[in-house]
Parts: sequence; C-alpha cells; structure tokens
Amino acid sequence: MKTLQPFINYIKVEKRYSRYTVRAYSDDISQFAAFCQDQSSSADIQFVTQSDIREWILHLLNSGISARSLRRKIASLNAYYKFCLRNQFITVNPVEGIILPRIDKKLPEFIKETTIDTIFGEEQFEKSFSGIRDRFVLELFYATGMRLSELINLTEDSYDAQKGELKILGKRNKERIVPLTKHVISLMDDYKKIRSEQMGQLSHNFLIINDNGTPAYSRMIQRLVRKHLIKGTTLDKKSPHLLRHTFATHMLNNGADLNAVKELLGHANLAATEIYTHTTYEKLRSIYKQAHPRA
Repeated sequence: MKTLQPFINYIKVEKRYSRYTVRAYSDDISQFAAFCQDQSSSADIQFVTQSDIREWILHLLNSGISARSLRRKIASLNAYYKFCLRNQFITVNPVEGIILPRIDKKLPEFIKETTIDTIFGEEQFEKSFSGIRDRFVLELFYATGMRLSELINLTEDSYDAQKGELKILGKRNKERIVPLTKHVISLMDDYKKIRSEQMGQLSHNFLIINDNGTPAYSRMIQRLVRKHLIKGTTLDKKSPHLLRHTFATHMLNNGADLNAVKELLGHANLAATEIYTHTTYEKLRSIYKQAHPRA
C-alpha cells in the first residue's frame, strides 16, 4: 500500500495522534493488507471491495477477536479510506455500509470510598523518597482523574503553585486546567522538597521521576500503582485507569455536575462520561431496594 505512509504522516503530523494510536492504525491497516495478499486478492486500495473487508471481519471473528477490538480495526480502515477518498486516490470508500457487531457496554469498576481511605492511609507508605512519591502519584490520579500518559508527561511548568492548579496535556494536545485540593498541594510540596534534597538539580523538567532521577515511564507507574492497590482491593485490574474510574464515579456519587466531570476528565464528548452515570444509578437502585419498605 503506497498510500499508507502518507496517511501515517497525516495522522502523526496534522492530527497529532499519539505514537500508540499511530502504531495501532498502522498495524491494523498492514494486517488487512497482509490478509488480502494471503487470500490472493490485491492489497492495492483501488481494488479492495466490501467483500474483501467482510471476509476479513469473518476471519477476525473466527479467530476469537472481541467486538471492541474488531470495531477499532475497522475504524482504522475507515479513517484510512476516508483519507484516500479526500486525496482522490480512490472514488469509493469500501468501508461505508459495513455493519459491525454491537459492543456490550461494561460498567467501569471502581474502588469504594471506604477502601480508598485504607489504601491511601499515611501508614501505608514509607517516609523515603519512593514512599512519598508513590503516595503523591496515587493521590494525584485520584484527585484529578488524569490518564497515565498525562501523568508521565507532567513537567514543573504544569503546576501553578500560586493558583493551586495543574495544567494537563490530554489527547490530541488538548489542554485542561484541574484544581488541586489542599491535601494534594501539601503532598506536592513534600514530594518536591524530598526530590530536591535527594536528587539535586536534574537534567530534565519532568515532574514525576524514577528512583534514580530519570523521568517516570508507563511500566514503572503501572507497577507502582498495582503495588499499593493490591493491599486494599480484590478487583482484577489494579491500574491507573481504575483510579480514573474511581475519581469520576465518586465525583458523580457526591453530586458533581456531569459536564464538570467531563471537562475534568478531558473527554471530547458527553457520551464518554455518561457511562459513569450507570454506575451511580446502580448504587441508587441498591439503596432504594434496601430502604424502601415495598422494594
């Protein structure tokens, strides 16, 4: 596919997609091209038809792919063919009209408020640099609902100490401002103080660092979060995203406006935030059943 590289350049430079998204798009399209070649049909975009795409979908379903993963792969193809159509490489988008299986919406898991108090208890963390950093990272995830990629990209300039605010760079380089509680600001001060004492002047400007002073990376933060969450929850996924779900759910459970939570999470549209209302509804229904005499 000679037009694949121009498309990759387009989503990388003009659309400013993350490197993970760019890699996923590239892998999905390349996988489809390889399938077409294996089937003795042409991988040339001018000759791909809806029939080729349907055969690929059937192949993926037979291999046990989930509906969610399938939809993502077809979305990659659709974006690619739309690009080709706009640039007049083709005259018809073969993905148009393709019907995909529905995705059963799974309610996001979250940690109970009482459990959060146990996990985040001061006695759970050492007084060392790593202990103070770990506590700060966990509290920051829970206080802001930020994504893992957003946390590791925080810099010294992201934090406005005077206003007590954090500037977060989200998906597609969209910035949002999130206020910090006095508690998190205090933890920020503790973390920055011990970091300065033990690490001295660093050669970079990243806020969260490893034990040796280098910038934090995804696997390190994932291990850090799991290490502490495993002490207080039996949920399968003990990840930064679990804390994001917990932030949103607790905010709505305590009366936060849905649009406000949307902005804090950095969601592009309200539909992505509305899934958390299902979780809060389940809580209300449970309370109703317990409290109402005729429930």
